[in-house]
Amino acid sequence: MGSYNLPSKESFVVMDKNGSIISTDDEEEWTTDDEASETEIHQSQEQAANDIEVQPEREKTPIIHSQYLYQIPKVNISESHMPLSPPPQTEKQSDEQVLQDYYDSYADKYIEFMSNNPTTYHVITHFKSLLTNNGFTYVKENELFRKLDPGFYFTSKDDQTLIAFVIGGKWEPSQGSCFIASHCDALSIKLNPKGSIKKHIEDYELLGVAPYSGSLNDLWLNRDLGLAGAILVKDTKTSKVSRKLINSSPHPIGFIPQLAPHFGIEKTYNKQTEMVPIVSYSSDKGLSPTDEEKASVVYGKHPLSLLRYVSELSSTSLTNIVQLDLDLVDVQPAARGGVGNEFIYSSSLDDRLCSFDSIYGLIEFSQAFLTDRDINEYDGLNGIYLANNEEIGSATRTGAAGGFLIDTLKSVVSSRSKENAVEQVLELTNNTILLSTDVTHAFNPNFKDAYLEKNFPLPNTGPSIKLDSNGHVLSDSIADSFLQSIISKNLPDITLQHFHIRNDGRSGGTIGPIMSNGRRGINGAKLIIDVGLPILSMHSIRSTMGYKDVGIGIRFFREVFNKWQEEIKSFDLEKSS
Repeated sequence: MGSYNLPSKESFVVMDKNGSIISTDDEEEWTTDDEASETEIHQSQEQAANDIEVQPEREKTPIIHSQYLYQIPKVNISESHMPLSPPPQTEKQSDEQVLQDYYDSYADKYIEFMSNNPTTYHVITHFKSLLTNNGFTYVKENELFRKLDPGFYFTSKDDQTLIAFVIGGKWEPSQGSCFIASHCDALSIKLNPKGSIKKHIEDYELLGVAPYSGSLNDLWLNRDLGLAGAILVKDTKTSKVSRKLINSSPHPIGFIPQLAPHFGIEKTYNKQTEMVPIVSYSSDKGLSPTDEEKASVVYGKHPLSLLRYVSELSSTSLTNIVQLDLDLVDVQPAARGGVGNEFIYSSSLDDRLCSFDSIYGLIEFSQAFLTDRDINEYDGLNGIYLANNEEIGSATRTGAAGGFLIDTLKSVVSSRSKENAVEQVLELTNNTILLSTDVTHAFNPNFKDAYLEKNFPLPNTGPSIKLDSNGHVLSDSIADSFLQSIISKNLPDITLQHFHIRNDGRSGGTIGPIMSNGRRGINGAKLIIDVGLPILSMHSIRSTMGYKDVGIGIRFFREVFNKWQEEIKSFDLEKSS
C-alpha cells in the first residue's frame, strides 16, 4: 500500500472565544498543550531519544509547517521542532494499521474543521491560512501573475472562492493542466439586511431571514441556530471598510418552533410568515439606545439586543458596523458515530467534503517537491478550484459561471509567454482535465426502489463517478476508463463506484456543465469528469457520511494529480477503426 503521512495539527485562523479573528498563526506562535518551557522540551526529546533504539543517521527532511504533529512522551512538539517523517517506532505497524490511522486522523481533522467553520467566509479564510502555512504564495486576485517561478500559489476573491495550484519549471501551456473543482457553499438561512416585517409580538423578538437555496423548510424547525458570517467594519480614521468574521457557536441565538400537533393543524408552513426565527423574549423591553447607536446605519433594522450581541461578539462598536452578511447555522458540532464508529454526522457536508479533500489532496501532492522531487524539472500544472453559489445556480461573480478559473489560467499563461497568448490559452484548455467534484447520493436502505440497481455508491468504499445520458453531468466512457485505470493501478484497496439515476428519476446538477461553457468556462477541455463522494440525507440540515471517505477522497485526488499525465497518454482517441 505504500507509506502514509498522518495528518495532525494545522495552523487555524486564530479566533477569540466569541469567534472573532485575532490573527493567523505561524509556527513561532504555537505552544505546547501544557506550556512547557524550551528546556523541558529539549529534556523530553533527550529522554525520548534514550528510550528509542538508535537508528542510522539519515539526510534531513525539509519541514512542512502547520501540517504534522508527532507525540513525544509528556510533551506535544509542534511541526517547527520535528521533521516530516515520524519518529522511529519500536514495533513496526502493518500497512493496514497505518492506513487505518490515516483514515482516523483525517476523520478527526475533518470533524474539527466542520465544527469550526460554519460559513463560506470561514471555510475560505481557513483554507487560505492552511495553504500559506504549507508553502503556498498568495497572489491578490486583481494582480497578474508576473514571471511565475516554479512553485505553489493561490488566489481568492472576496473570501468566497479560491484557486490554488502547483506549477513546474518545465511546464508549457501545450502540456495542459489538471484541476479539481468543487463548490464550497452550503445550504443556510440568510439574515435579511432590512430586518423582519414582524416586530415586538407579545414581547417576542423575531429575526428577518431569507432561505439560501433549499433551506427554511420543515427540516430547519426545532433546531438550535447560531449566528455566523461576516460584518463590514469602517475604520473611523482611514474610512476604509474591512471584513470581520464572527461565530456564536456553540451558543445558539435562534429557534424556529413548529406548531404543536395538538392544535390539529397540518400544513406546509409559509416561509415568510410562519418560519420566522425567535431570537429573544423581553430582552429589548426597556432598552434605550444611545445616541451613537441611533447613528449606526444598521440601527432599527434588527432588534437592539441582537445588534448589541453582534457588537460584543465582534468586539466592534456598533457605530463602526456598516453592514451584516450573516447566516443562521446549526450549532450542533460534527461527530463520529455508529455502533462501530463508521459514520460522520454533520451539517453542510454538501459540499464542504470535496472542498476539504481537494485542498488536502493538493497539499499532499505538493509535499513531494519538498522531499524527493525537483519542482524545476516538473512539467505539470495541477490545482484546485473552490467555487461559490453552486446551490443557487453559480451565476455570480464568485460562482463557477463567473470565470475566475479561466481568468487565472490566462494570467498563468501570460506569465510564461508574452507571444500568441490567445493560441496558448486554447492549447492549455484543450489539454486540460477537470474533475467536477460534488457529493452524491449514497444508497439509502429504506428506499431501495428509488435507486437504479447496481448504480449506487456505498460509504467507506470509494469515490463515485456520475453518469447521465442527458448531460446533467458530463462523465463519459473515456472518463470512466481514465479514473478506473488510475485507481486500479495505484489505489487497489479503493473501488470506483457508479451512480446513474433511474429513467423515471430526476437528476441534480453540478458545476461540470457550467465549467464546459465556452464563454467563461474551460472551453474544449480534454475531459470534464463528474465524480464525488457519497452521503446520506443530502440537503437536510444534518447529513451522514462514511468516516473513511474523508481520507479516501484525499488519496484519490492526490493520485489523480500524480498520474493524470501518464494515464492520458495511454488514450489514443483521434480516430476510430
